[in-house]
Amino acid sequence: MKRNYALTLIAGMSCALLSAQYNGNFKVFSPSKENGPYSLEKLLQSMAGDGVVLKSYSITKTSSDEAFGFFEDKQGRLGMKKGLIMTTGGIAGLSSKNLQAAMSNNTHAKAEGREVMNANDNTGYDDLEKLLERNQKTFDACVIELDVVPTADTLTFNYVFGSEEYDEFVGSSYNDVFAFFISGKGIKNVKNLAVVPNTKTPVSVNSINNGGGSYGKSASNPAYFVSNLDGHVGLEYDGVTKLMEIKQAVTPYETYHIKLAIADVGDNAYDSGVLIEGRSIVSYEKKYNVLYDKNSNKIESGYQHMLDALAAEYKNYGGKIILTGHTDSEGGEAESQELSCSRAYGVSAYLQSKGVKESNIIIDCKGQNMPANENYNETGKTLNRRVELKITGDNTTYYENKTIADSKTPVQEKSSLVKNFPNPFIGTTTIEASILPHVKEAYLLITDMTGKVMKQIYLVERGSTSALFDGGNLAEGIYNVTLFTDGSVSGNLKIVNNK
Repeated sequence: MKRNYALTLIAGMSCALLSAQYNGNFKVFSPSKENGPYSLEKLLQSMAGDGVVLKSYSITKTSSDEAFGFFEDKQGRLGMKKGLIMTTGGIAGLSSKNLQAAMSNNTHAKAEGREVMNANDNTGYDDLEKLLERNQKTFDACVIELDVVPTADTLTFNYVFGSEEYDEFVGSSYNDVFAFFISGKGIKNVKNLAVVPNTKTPVSVNSINNGGGSYGKSASNPAYFVSNLDGHVGLEYDGVTKLMEIKQAVTPYETYHIKLAIADVGDNAYDSGVLIEGRSIVSYEKKYNVLYDKNSNKIESGYQHMLDALAAEYKNYGGKIILTGHTDSEGGEAESQELSCSRAYGVSAYLQSKGVKESNIIIDCKGQNMPANENYNETGKTLNRRVELKITGDNTTYYENKTIADSKTPVQEKSSLVKNFPNPFIGTTTIEASILPHVKEAYLLITDMTGKVMKQIYLVERGSTSALFDGGNLAEGIYNVTLFTDGSVSGNLKIVNNK
């Protein structure tokens, strides 16, 4: 059973650098509070890839002070080599070959049973509970919020969900769940993006599995499930999903608010986690596929014509061309990985021969880890033998426009809070600030009128910037916003929540 932690704010977190290397290749690191390669800000910034600008972030809830951090896997067994991991327990102990069937965190002395927590337990997350049936309660939530600006019209990122609930509790009420909520222009209310492909069903233990277990349920979407009972993945979780892609239509240069959330359901035992691929949060304006014959890396003539046209259009483009190689499920994993790389590098070489600069191309190889279709028939396998080409947005345009806008702002001697709008607000409000270029650390501290901290939002941008504050779960009333820059107060605002 996991330790019970109250709401942990980032200001009070003790995040000493931690390395777990039981598996030699798969490693996890808790973020350091000191500036450096494993700092919290570097962790969150490492999530934003091409075509996306990270404006701000906050750690809303954690089940412990080691509930999230970095992961690295040189072998890329999940189709990812590094990124962010969020858990309902702790990351220490995950780097093993599934040595314990009933737990996932070796920092816990033992699994202490599955008793339900009392009604006053507040470690869960209301927004996740709204996705569940039977009025189920959540525990040990971990929630991270980001404000991002896409520079193209499609926003996407990749993740894997894993759990110790597999396979014993498939079909039960112990259905650990997570969600990626997004809000912003063109999206009605708040939308959960972490769903089973081609459905609106949230990804969870019960929605993606091989069935079986104590409850005798039949398999649900097994094409997206990977059993890890033999520990071949290198994680302590008994099962994981395939590498999944999230995709959402957006408006370029608008700010979108993302909430990454995971929690235990029904009790606080048996950890679950979600791994988000580093630099996979990208925006792109166009996507193309080059398909291949079985075991082949030859680019057929029809696709050569398509690539000729793409090269002519994008050889002087300011964004990037991301090439990702894939295979079907036939053959061994090592051979599939090699073939997917051969396909991606072949497309890269072809584009370069037509004038595209090597520096404008990003290459990735997924092998059979990320099927776009089921591999049960030849049609699905044919569609999985592919190289995907994504034309990303151009971050340069965003920064050029921002520089022009900042130059029109009157010169000021100190950083400041500007305003929030709307005010009064219902649910969310945007807080604007101006941060001097030399400031190392800037954050907003939102408190109630008694001084109790509601949220801490770190500002990544300098110059004119903003952060979206979600007060939907707060009581109606007046709240105070204080801007801190390098440890000093740089401004205050009163905001009014009319819930």
